[in-house]
Amino acid sequence: MTMMTPSRRRALGLLTAASLAALPQLATAQAYPTKPVKIIVPFAAGGRADALARMLAQGLQEQMGQPFVVENRGGASGSLGSDLVAKAPPDGYTLLLASTGTQAILPKITAKLPYDADRDFTPIALMVESYSFIGVHPGVKAANLKEFVDLARARPGEFNYASSGVGTYNHFAGEFFNIAAGTKITHIAYRGSGPSVNDLVAGHVQMMIGGEFVEVAQAGKVRILATTNPQRWPGLPDIPTMKEAGLAEFSAPPLWFGLLGPGGMPRELVEKLNQAANKAMSDPRTVERVKAAASIVRSESADAFASLIKAEQKAFGDVAKQTNMKFEE
Repeated sequence: MTMMTPSRRRALGLLTAASLAALPQLATAQAYPTKPVKIIVPFAAGGRADALARMLAQGLQEQMGQPFVVENRGGASGSLGSDLVAKAPPDGYTLLLASTGTQAILPKITAKLPYDADRDFTPIALMVESYSFIGVHPGVKAANLKEFVDLARARPGEFNYASSGVGTYNHFAGEFFNIAAGTKITHIAYRGSGPSVNDLVAGHVQMMIGGEFVEVAQAGKVRILATTNPQRWPGLPDIPTMKEAGLAEFSAPPLWFGLLGPGGMPRELVEKLNQAANKAMSDPRTVERVKAAASIVRSESADAFASLIKAEQKAFGDVAKQTNMKFEE
């Protein structure tokens, strides 16, 4: 009979203890959910994030047999609703419909947030990547992106670009463009996407980067020069990417929406929600609805999603420093 050494006994004891400690978490994940789940949307009802949250909630409810209830808690560029999730128990019953803005941009331009954007959240599932485009007023004498860049370089400070507010994705995209193209196009901030698109259509500003003006562009009121995403949008198959149009240096990450939970969620629960969210978003009806909104469904592991957030925080943080961009409520 082989004698067990003290060191082997200790190692076996530690392994057994670790296995026993993991059992409650595994059992909790297997039983989840046993009551309704809240999905907090940190923006007002009726927007793109709200619509996506309701698509996801329906799919999760059908799979898991419990209500997934969407609650809109807008304010402070998304930080109010985000804070509710950051301070919730990490049990999976309070989740966040997050975006590039809440996780990658806001922490880099806001001096004080009531939470730590890294420590206080658990990335669960990337859901959707939205398309953005470079749109110009039809009166701009540029038929393509190269002509527009040449024109803007030749007339520094004469052109303006619109955004839906300071520190928004449109704002950052415009600065990414200036850096990549070597242009000096002046930023004009509006209160929301509606007024910014209206002034682009009216010719009060010459350029905007985003997806809000696709419908008016299809009506001929805005000229789209390129998509800023790595691949063409099937809805506008003739519109080239930035690389195809001659500005490969443009490096603004695409706009995304995803599902997060409070920091410290058990791994087993994160994996269960990741698989369920990916399945819900891959439903053919959902895929078509997302496509109609100039977006595509993205399915990634929780770890890949976490890595994407980290990389984008650095990209937006670098541009914020370079342009001295700060958010003031």
